[in-house]
Amino acid sequence: MVLQRLPGEDLGVSARRRLLSMRDVRRIATNVIGRPGGLRGQPLAEPFAAELRRLDREGEFSDAALAEFQGLLARAGVATHRHIVIPVSNEPFWFRGGHPLAGHQSSEALPQVADVVIIGAGLTGASAAYHLADAARGGATIVVLDRGDPACEASGRNGGNFELIPENSVGIYEGLARERRAFLHRCHPSLPSEVIAAESERQSSLVLGLALKNRELLKAIVLRERIECDLMPRGWLHLASSEEEEQGLCDEVLLAAQHAQRIELWSRGRIRREFGVETPYLGRFIPGDGTYHPFNYVCGLLRCALERGVRLHTRVHVRAVVSDAADVHRIVTENGTIVTGRVIVATNAFTSALFPELSSIRPRQSQVQLTEYAPDRARGRVVTCEDGPVFFNQPRAGARGGRAPLLMGGGDDRAMRSPSSRRRSVAVHDLLLAQRDRFFPELAGQPPSAEWVGPMAFTPDQLPAIGVLRPGIIVAAGYNGYGGSFTTAAGLAAAEMATTGRVPDWIPADVFSPVRLTTHAPSFMTDRGGLWRVAQALCRQLLTVNTRISEALSLSHAPVESIVRGQRPPRVSRMISVAELELPASTSLTPEELAGSPLFGDFTPAELEALAAQMRRLHVREDTLLFGAGDPGGGCYFILDGTVDVSIKVRGSAQLLAQLGPGSAFGQMSLLLNVPRSATCSVHRGALLAELSREACEALLHDISLLGRKLLGALTRSIVEALRAADRRLMRLDRQGQAGAPLEPGGSSVGIPSQVGLAV
Repeated sequence: MVLQRLPGEDLGVSARRRLLSMRDVRRIATNVIGRPGGLRGQPLAEPFAAELRRLDREGEFSDAALAEFQGLLARAGVATHRHIVIPVSNEPFWFRGGHPLAGHQSSEALPQVADVVIIGAGLTGASAAYHLADAARGGATIVVLDRGDPACEASGRNGGNFELIPENSVGIYEGLARERRAFLHRCHPSLPSEVIAAESERQSSLVLGLALKNRELLKAIVLRERIECDLMPRGWLHLASSEEEEQGLCDEVLLAAQHAQRIELWSRGRIRREFGVETPYLGRFIPGDGTYHPFNYVCGLLRCALERGVRLHTRVHVRAVVSDAADVHRIVTENGTIVTGRVIVATNAFTSALFPELSSIRPRQSQVQLTEYAPDRARGRVVTCEDGPVFFNQPRAGARGGRAPLLMGGGDDRAMRSPSSRRRSVAVHDLLLAQRDRFFPELAGQPPSAEWVGPMAFTPDQLPAIGVLRPGIIVAAGYNGYGGSFTTAAGLAAAEMATTGRVPDWIPADVFSPVRLTTHAPSFMTDRGGLWRVAQALCRQLLTVNTRISEALSLSHAPVESIVRGQRPPRVSRMISVAELELPASTSLTPEELAGSPLFGDFTPAELEALAAQMRRLHVREDTLLFGAGDPGGGCYFILDGTVDVSIKVRGSAQLLAQLGPGSAFGQMSLLLNVPRSATCSVHRGALLAELSREACEALLHDISLLGRKLLGALTRSIVEALRAADRRLMRLDRQGQAGAPLEPGGSSVGIPSQVGLAV
């Protein structure tokens, strides 16, 4: 059948056949671009849009021509009635306008010697160069190398957003603290759950602190240097997709409050009013987060650095980094070799190619879709949702007349063999279209104008790798899809490490160091500082639980003496203080006495001998008061023989909390937190104790010796047992409904913990 009017005639195609070719489509595009209002930052004016729609309905295209034609429809803002294919263009939105630093060479040849070499000119490398610019101005040679042009990988291929609470990008998101706990448990299943809980809270706080520092630093630099990068800190809305996630978002309100940050919980009605989105669950809105132009930001940072003496060499492929000494490293490139004292590795997804020991930093790719002329609902805000998962925002560049470009990304962050891959997924393309039409139903049928992928770097524990890999080699990579939330601060940290040789306090090595990725052992359980912080966190948890137990007992209406059957309260008035004891002439311990305690089961004979030399042997006779609640803190004690009673005051009378036997420890809370004793400890029938004073403990932990770490590990295990016992007692009180209810027959072992530590 011959059409009465061949499709495309009004747009300049003399089509004698019905199958339109790439050449035909390009001729149509040339005519459309020349029409009044055609592709000038707004949808194509009628009647030309109507002609394109007619051509879409009636024309026949080759596969290549159809893709090209849908690209024309996308740029014109015209919908199609056909299935939408992946766009021809894979150029990121951020690359529009050209590259001001393409092919930049600060000198004809690479310098032979440098003080610091930065490998990678993306967000991290540009930040490091900017923060090292003062050193360059002072005469130091700072060199930035990039295998391509600046910001042409993940830094120019992301969604252009920065967020205060980086979410987990793999799995169901249920709140930052919960996600940290899930990851730690998955990575270290043999660790006690109490240690996992304590460390997850700490890591959540550190991650939030790092993202906060990054956000404030980003804003300050943009304002100070007047970088034109469309910075819009107008807020971030995360939409819950389940009741569990709603609870996680509520928990984050408290976490953010600890950092003096405000988080708003938005109702479904407010979400509808602000974004025109229907959602079955509430959302979390964080003022101060938002969007920016990452490519322009990187170029702005590098321009500032270049003006102050930093050298930039692009299109230089680094083949190897060879360390001859702690301060002598050879950067081997196709263009020559540079000898330097410090190296900052800002290569993100490409890191393992230079440092195979960091092969656990693995590349994954994210796909981002661009649609022109969307209703401008986001207005500089970013929206995320785990249903997809998906994120979207609308860059301010190109926003006009109530419409703006729409970036829709996510779908699935897929593993990739090579971070250089540019292969797009049809499945993710279709998913992103469905999500786009869910949030912007008026865009249904409108093809996207471009779609691209970018390489991200993921770590097994979902924490960035920022720190010293080996002397002189500083790594800042592995942002798990949240480069906008970390990279500016990571560049600052790398610059500080390069100039001072010290790791900043706000990125502790036991959490962020890349060395953690080279071993299976959790660094926070082998590093002295990490162990100390875990033990302190457990003590704080235990203090909270013990306070709740004390309150529950105090509020009980049962007589104190009936709270625990068969136990007599300690007769404090008839006791003597341990300070009054007449100790034998020899108070030293033998290694054999310590070897019998399960807390020291993994200590070698030599370690036991060294530990025994730092302890005092206490043979405590009956009816002895070791210390009372409220007494100044000191050391801790390990029970080698006999029992120790732990009690608190309940309505003016003593209440027995626990009877501790051999293999138990008590007093760790005062030792680790330097707080007064929280309970009374006494001996009724005699006991043999090993006392570790605060001074002796600090001497053992002064360095990072294996003995010091083992001692901290033993203390941590004893606190875990104490916390478990306290949790069991609190749960029992809750189940009874009243603290004064008598124990069930045979239940005294549950009511009075034994064979556990108590960190009083």
